[in-house]
Amino acid sequence: MNNPLKTILTLPKGMLLFLGIYAVSFPIAYLEMKLAGQSTLLHWLGLQPLLVWKGEIWRVLTFELVSASVLGWAINLFWLATLVNILRNDWTSLRFWIFCLVAAIGGAIPLLFIFHETEFQVPVTGAGAVVCALLFAWDRFYHRERIMMLGLGEVSVRQAAWFIIGLNAVITFFSCGGWQFTLSMFCGGALGWLFLMIGNKRVMSRGSRVVESQRVARLEL
Repeated sequence: MNNPLKTILTLPKGMLLFLGIYAVSFPIAYLEMKLAGQSTLLHWLGLQPLLVWKGEIWRVLTFELVSASVLGWAINLFWLATLVNILRNDWTSLRFWIFCLVAAIGGAIPLLFIFHETEFQVPVTGAGAVVCALLFAWDRFYHRERIMMLGLGEVSVRQAAWFIIGLNAVITFFSCGGWQFTLSMFCGGALGWLFLMIGNKRVMSRGSRVVESQRVARLEL
């Protein structure tokens, strides 16, 4: 039986860094809130639409790397660890980071317009947009493969990915922020999907060659 922690520690350094940043975000924010009554981490990296419109554009990239909700943090951390491990051989660390930041931008766009006059910080609910985009990537790369999923039996990767997206949408809607953040999640996933489509068309335009695929989409739940 594979040791999950050992598997995570063998990830490419760039992917492990992304996962590590997200993993420590909530504990740090929680300790700051308990000790000081406010969190410097969330203050500087969270999404404050009014400040973004004034030029602090880094917030549209960083807000998905931090979390102030224990439920959103725990769920998204589980799926991030699972999906990063599945997709580790499909991207370089740089391309993985670019993909995740593109998804974060997609997640930020609707919130910037919905809360464009909001002076306070929009609640940070976790990396929902990034997880949604990674699920779309999993579907795109492995949709023809079949896996065993607890409670559902044997399903295709496409069925599993869409089931998880739907489940996350329900959790987000009822527990992590309502329709605004559900929309944010889907917009992040959609921009990630568009990024994959554009990248695929660029590759196809350069000509094609036959390669032997050794990728296996394993999901153990």
